Amino acid sequence: MRPKPLFWITLIIIAGALVGFSLYRAGILGRSVGEGIISAVKFRPSGPPLEITFYSSSAKKSWVDKMVEEFNSAGHSADGHVIKVKTFHVESGTSLDQLKEGTIKPDIWSPGDESWLQLAAEYWKNTKQKELYEKYYPLVNIPLVIAMWEPMARALGYPKPIGWQDIANVAANPKGWAAYGHPEWGRLRWGHAHPDANSGFLTIISEIYAVLGKIEGITPHDLKSQKVVSFLREFEGTVEHYGLSNSWIDDLMHKKGPGYLSCAVQYENTIIETNEKNQNKPFKLVAVYPKEGNFWTQHPAAILKEDWVTPEKHEASKKFIEFLLSKEAQTKAMQMGLRPILKELEISLPFDEEHGVIANVNMNKKFVVPDEVVLKRIRDLWEDVKVPATVVMVLDISGSMKGQPIDNAKTGAVEFVARMKPRDKLMVVIFNNVVTVLSDLCSVRDCGEQTINKIQGLFAGGGTSLHDVITKTYSDLKGMQRKDPDRRYGVLVLSDGKDTSSNISRHDFLDALPKGEEFNTPKIYTIAYGSGADKELLGEISNRTNAKLFSSSPEEIKKTYKELSANF
Repeated sequence: MRPKPLFWITLIIIAGALVGFSLYRAGILGRSVGEGIISAVKFRPSGPPLEITFYSSSAKKSWVDKMVEEFNSAGHSADGHVIKVKTFHVESGTSLDQLKEGTIKPDIWSPGDESWLQLAAEYWKNTKQKELYEKYYPLVNIPLVIAMWEPMARALGYPKPIGWQDIANVAANPKGWAAYGHPEWGRLRWGHAHPDANSGFLTIISEIYAVLGKIEGITPHDLKSQKVVSFLREFEGTVEHYGLSNSWIDDLMHKKGPGYLSCAVQYENTIIETNEKNQNKPFKLVAVYPKEGNFWTQHPAAILKEDWVTPEKHEASKKFIEFLLSKEAQTKAMQMGLRPILKELEISLPFDEEHGVIANVNMNKKFVVPDEVVLKRIRDLWEDVKVPATVVMVLDISGSMKGQPIDNAKTGAVEFVARMKPRDKLMVVIFNNVVTVLSDLCSVRDCGEQTINKIQGLFAGGGTSLHDVITKTYSDLKGMQRKDPDRRYGVLVLSDGKDTSSNISRHDFLDALPKGEEFNTPKIYTIAYGSGADKELLGEISNRTNAKLFSSSPEEIKKTYKELSANF
């Protein structure tokens, strides 16, 4: 039987489409013609989805989430598989530690700045004698700036250039804002993220550049200069808040107002976002682009050369990065407050005065990331000069903590003690229906190991005297602060339940706490451990002392204590 005409027509269409597709991929056939032919026959990948993991710094979260959603919806493919990108938003320093430990295995790693890639590459070279990645791709341009309430910035001369040194001078002045005609503002209080976060690490480097009068070329000898050490010690001594989250610092600025934080180091896009969110209230935040210079973080993405990154995943990862660098994706980055890496795109809204930023910023004074040898020394220097901490750790050992909860809580507490510095002081208090001092106040240098041994020997049983233990420890800590004010004071409270055994009533207990308007009091950080914890009470306790409530579980408690340690 001879084939029917329809058979030959179908065969010709398919053959034509295949030829057209080949010519199109080879660049011989134009895009519009090629796509027209391709549309005649729809090619669909036949294999299972190919998942690639993308570990990305938190500063670009909104844009990354949007782009991943669009990329995954578009059905991009590699080697016959639809590509699915799975995103994890991480702090740069934390992800570096996890990468070293092998607890994360990214196909693509995009920390906030190339400094983290340098540190990781050096570690891989020294410990594994291999390359971690071949090259990296800058994704966006985000300047690191100082976010300041507009009236305060104008008191310093804004919109004229203001510098790191200017901020440091106000912070160090015993008269505070009174020296600038505003005694009603009190003293300058500021904050920045902990150096485990990208912005925090770059803040410390920025302070060093500012006092040296350089924009590149920090040397190990520079870091031993008394001028650098003194400036860093004094300026960091005025920091009101650290923490791993820039967004938390921003929330505190708006919740507590200008009297609590005058300014904070932020990414430019955070200022745009927060002014939109809060409608420039209580005042507009403006971006101070320091006159000595600042960092322009480019959030580089690197495809790792590890065994888990198969050739198929490598190809898929390249396609995703190409998508992020496309004109469409870069335009959306700009619309979301991130400066595009593509030079062909002209900067436009929302980069304007209404959003507190400047569209055309002088980029002649861009700080250069030092080499890996200097980066390590800078971190050590910060640890040496920062204000030492005095911490009272309060652990719930009531009956509801039996089993895995108490075991994991001990592991987390030990992790926290291990992260403290020799100059820090620690006191450990345990409670059930009775409050007991497990370890008297002592420097970590002298008593750290002994304290860890005592924590590891704890077991659970009894009731919960939450009101009593916080009342006692907070009173003790305030007494310590009066005797030695030049330290950072805090209480860490872990509890998995509601008060059942205290002699002090809830109302009397709360009446004895600050009202949230006293800024020179010790802070109480609380951990609501599990679903049965009194989150309402623990949250109010933290809010009244300008601290933070952490919600955690036995599985997450080690991570929670690590986040807590970044506040000291």
